[in-house]
Amino acid sequence: MPRRPARSAGPEPIRSHHVDVALDYARQVQCGEQPASGHVRIACETFLQDYARAINGEGPWGFRADLAMDAMAFAEALPNIKGPAAGQSIKLMPWQALLFTAVFGLVEKGTDTRRYRQAVVFVPKGNGKTTIAAPIALYMTFADGEGGAEGYAAATTRDQARILFDAAQNMLRQAPKVGRMLGVTVAANTIHSAKTASRLMPISSDAKSLDGLNVAVAVCDEIASHKTAEVYDALRTAMGKRRHPLLLSISTATGNTSGIGKQLWDYSVRVLEGAQEDDRLFALLYTIDEGDDPWAEEIWIKANPGWGVSVVPDAVRGIMRQARNNPAQEAAARTRHLNMWLGADEALFSMRSWNACTDRDLELGQMEGRECHIALDLASKTDLAALAIVFPADVTEGDDRRLHYTVFARCYLNEAAVLEARNPSYPGWAANNELVITPGNETDFGAIEDDILDLCRRFRVLSLAYDPWNATQLAQRLTAQGVPCVEFRMNTQNLSEATKELDAAMRGGRIQHDGNGVLAWCISNCVGHYDARQNVFPRRQREDQKIDAAIATIMALARCMTNRTEVSVYESRGLLVLG
Repeated sequence: MPRRPARSAGPEPIRSHHVDVALDYARQVQCGEQPASGHVRIACETFLQDYARAINGEGPWGFRADLAMDAMAFAEALPNIKGPAAGQSIKLMPWQALLFTAVFGLVEKGTDTRRYRQAVVFVPKGNGKTTIAAPIALYMTFADGEGGAEGYAAATTRDQARILFDAAQNMLRQAPKVGRMLGVTVAANTIHSAKTASRLMPISSDAKSLDGLNVAVAVCDEIASHKTAEVYDALRTAMGKRRHPLLLSISTATGNTSGIGKQLWDYSVRVLEGAQEDDRLFALLYTIDEGDDPWAEEIWIKANPGWGVSVVPDAVRGIMRQARNNPAQEAAARTRHLNMWLGADEALFSMRSWNACTDRDLELGQMEGRECHIALDLASKTDLAALAIVFPADVTEGDDRRLHYTVFARCYLNEAAVLEARNPSYPGWAANNELVITPGNETDFGAIEDDILDLCRRFRVLSLAYDPWNATQLAQRLTAQGVPCVEFRMNTQNLSEATKELDAAMRGGRIQHDGNGVLAWCISNCVGHYDARQNVFPRRQREDQKIDAAIATIMALARCMTNRTEVSVYESRGLLVLG
């Protein structure tokens, strides 16, 4: 049923059945009882932590079960319009209840103002995207207690936008009591409420103008098919005049790996893995994990949360069996039923492994006087620049000697880039002293030079690796002052083995770092380009995905590996005198 107008926050009521279903589902995913991808597991773990903190009165967020219950009761007052259950009332599946509970239940403490401004949902075909998208659009436009609300069903083309809009229309036509309670009129191109002056409309990039919108709720349908960010950006920037607007992006993966959909997926992954801070975004990314067998039924279940309910197992079995023996059908099967991005470069590093190597008590000052290698990746003066300081240790493990590394990063950016929030995390990193800010609109390379000289006074710097493309003059000045500068050209030959070593070291726990957020972000942005001999060159997919600190770290590891090889040669020839 539609909920009452917005109320002031009150004491926590008894939880509804729907909220219990969401919590049970999240716990089952967390403990592995319910199959789900690693991304979904992180989302569930984070939700449960936020929920526990909220009901205990900790942190900035509260939890209102009544608000989540109202939204889900509204959805279940509407009918299914497709499939075997067409005409029957919607019954939310556990994964859908989780989405509603998180989006509508978590609020700013002491208010009924919702926490989340964006929700990103990627799920294979047939799992009930429309079943959640259309009710959310209707609820927030007409039953949320906000006058003059503007709701939009958005897509790249008007025909695509109408798919969701027509679903909302049909739900209201088949549930006339709900329509009368809302006081809405269903017309060809709009759903309108004269009482509240609210409206829900389809909108697309081929509309005459995307300017002048005042969004209360917008659903970007099949965001993976959007070739540009035009519609998404227009909606996102039109949400500033509302108390708690929502932009819901919902889709299945495609082969369009250069569009806004893949960018939003990558951004959501970074948020989930802690490489990007954004506490206003909630993401559910259903897919398979690295190393999973795409032809195993238990893996299909992991990717499809509607398995056995909205997803018919026999139908998927037939499709996948045929696709396995027909390469022409394989790509479509993997995208539609496993939610895999085909043609995308794979992320080079496991952020779960990287985060597991974090030691928050680690400080650079603890390494005073130790041997280290420094590497410098200088961007243009308007962009991010990074120093990596790596302290190697040759450790005997059984019959093997392996290098262990203690890694620090020092990252630099000009003040203008931070004030403009070219990345939304820049201000927070700057406040945490994880980003060195230099005045003006150009990064001050002189500050970097001063820091290098200071590091050389504090530590036994064995080498400073630099790329001659943009740091030759700086290297010449440092060399004149006794810094052991080593030219390091950015090519596959120099980067490949060190890149593989970084991956192996973090997976094997041979690295420790202090959790610098900028470095973690750069690590998460690295993708791999492989040649025929499986040599790898680390790179980024897009201009806004910086990898400077990661590249500097790889360069420093390369110097550690090279120096160890040189020392080993001297040892084998009896030329190295220790002590």
